[in-house]
Amino acid sequence: MKKLNIKVIAACLSLVFFAMTSFGQATSKTTKEAVKKPVTLEKNKVPKEVTETFYKEYPVRTYENWYGYPTFDYQTYWYDYDPYLYSNEYPEYYIVGFNKDNIPYNAVYSKKGEKIAVHKSLTSDIPKAVSSAISTSEYKAWKIGKEKEEIFKDKESDQIKVYKVAVEKGKEKHYLFFQTDGKLLKDTKVS
Repeated sequence: MKKLNIKVIAACLSLVFFAMTSFGQATSKTTKEAVKKPVTLEKNKVPKEVTETFYKEYPVRTYENWYGYPTFDYQTYWYDYDPYLYSNEYPEYYIVGFNKDNIPYNAVYSKKGEKIAVHKSLTSDIPKAVSSAISTSEYKAWKIGKEKEEIFKDKESDQIKVYKVAVEKGKEKHYLFFQTDGKLLKDTKVS
């Protein structure tokens, strides 16, 4: 009888241990994925003014995902939005992620359909003035990350553009925002 009780207790403890580690890993993984993959909005929850403007401007595109975004100072920092602030509850702005000519874009719109900015992933090198500015700054020994964007307000042919470049050193990461002439506009510490 004692042997049976010991076996039952051991089996129960093993089951509890297995359940705790399994659920702990699932929760941890889910939390990490939630940070990496924001919740998308269904297109029918996006104001018609926004979708109509988007479809008129980008009739040829692939991969379309909509996200809500909270309020931000777009008058001053029209080029800077934090993708980790995506929200599907009571958004003030809308962001659509899409591909055009196999290049990822994110367009930011107000509730009324006004385009705030477009972020285009850079598949080529950053402009020489920007790379030169980084190489002579406090970040000269830092590694340039994979995240590089060209940001414009209206069209890709706009004269006013901002370049977003991720720089990394160890676990520390910053987003640097530059004008086309290499002038640093903003330095945002990410981690």
